[in-house]
Amino acid sequence: MNTKRIISLVASLALVLSLSVGLTGCGDKAAQDDNQGSTDGEGTKYTVGICQLVQHEALDAATQGFIDALNEALPGQVEFQNKNASGDNANCSTIVNGFVSDGVDLIIPIATLAAQCMVTAADGTDIPIVYAAISDPEAAGLTGLSNVTGTSDALNTAFILDMMLAANPDIKTVGLLYSNSEANSATPIAEAKAYLQEKQIDFVEKTGNTSGEIVEAAASMVGRVDAVFT
Repeated sequence: MNTKRIISLVASLALVLSLSVGLTGCGDKAAQDDNQGSTDGEGTKYTVGICQLVQHEALDAATQGFIDALNEALPGQVEFQNKNASGDNANCSTIVNGFVSDGVDLIIPIATLAAQCMVTAADGTDIPIVYAAISDPEAAGLTGLSNVTGTSDALNTAFILDMMLAANPDIKTVGLLYSNSEANSATPIAEAKAYLQEKQIDFVEKTGNTSGEIVEAAASMVGRVDAVFT
């Protein structure tokens, strides 16, 4: 893979997203490509692989944002392989293996599990990975990697709970509803517990990892809590 092409592509994306991207580890290949007389410039074509964990309005918007940003930065130069993993890790692995075998110039995972899967499956390659919709990149093991960067959508938990109390200062018990298989959940739930303990507000903790489990957990809170943080 031509390092100049990688840098050009990621730099264009970084410009639009206000990211600072530094990619290393491709120097020898760059020298080889340069010796073969490869060139860059207007008209260079790039292939970008996007793996969205599951269909959801917020994640759909993140995916479209990447597509719009790259098309604006590099009009007519980017071909997208836009895949949806339907919430399945096995699908993520199949998707990224396809990206690697196709030699895509950039991988964009949307949501934590997709990003973790992409990083693991692309290990040993020099393909840059730029993620989005990750609440806690450090807890997810996505920091300190030379070819991985992205944006965090971390919650301001205290602000959200402040709004809850502004709406109803008499709240006595809060339900905490989350997926315990999501690394993104750990930090905001810990912050919520600390906040509620400081305010001497009780909480009921329920988890679920499927739609059915979430419905059951939510139903179990009815009549027991005055508000729910999810």
